[in-house]
Amino acid sequence: MIKKIILILVSLFLFWQSFKLLSLINQIELNTWWFIGLIAFLINLFITGVFAFLGFALPTQKLITPSYYKVTNSKKLKRVYTFLKVDYFRNFLLATFWRNKNQRKKYFDGTLEGISTLDIQSRKSEFGHLIPFIIIIVVCIYFVILGLIKLAIITLLINILGNLYPIILQRHHRIRIQILRKRIHA
Repeated sequence: MIKKIILILVSLFLFWQSFKLLSLINQIELNTWWFIGLIAFLINLFITGVFAFLGFALPTQKLITPSYYKVTNSKKLKRVYTFLKVDYFRNFLLATFWRNKNQRKKYFDGTLEGISTLDIQSRKSEFGHLIPFIIIIVVCIYFVILGLIKLAIITLLINILGNLYPIILQRHHRIRIQILRKRIHA
């Protein structure tokens, strides 16, 4: 219970930081590429963090209907996955953030029960990236309106790597989950 409260408080803190940063964006001198990149990174980190920490504490994936999570056009998704080279992103994650086998086992332990856990975790992860992806696109439009084109472009590129790629990866995982469930129930 204490862990959930701390995670929710971290989420609220990141929400506040996102709000403060965006409300002060016109007052910040964005005159160097590295500083623009830093601000773009922080915007992505803060907004995505709001939903990531909420997802660790609460079943946020349930806020979207179960039908959304069902992959209906797997061939199209596989083409997008291949075209965007999401496999490189997946390999990067496995070599860095997910290189620890014990951490990976929290998501899938190789058992039949583990398939359900993997499904829930993939939904949580997708929700934790989908909502920020949409919000950050809106923020990028706001930056364009303000005339902050460089910031909008860099923020969008980071958003694509940090949120769109994980969404596609999770949907790709669910293709496999759906296949496994069909085989089990057949």
